[in-house]
Amino acid sequence: MNYYKKIGNGFNNQEAKVLELLRKNYELDEIARIMHVSLHTVRAHVSKIKRMNLN
Repeated sequence: MNYYKKIGNGFNNQEAKVLELLRKNYELDEIARIMHVSLHTVRAHVSKIKRMNLN
């Protein structure tokens, strides 16, 4: 079950935060530290963001 709120662009708040930090040129490991999540979680968010942008 997804506990994160979806926002207008189809991303949940965690995915939107990852996208925001990527746009600011943060590295994936930095994003993980900032968001207090694992690098694996950040990579999963990036993967989903890429899939959504391809559709």
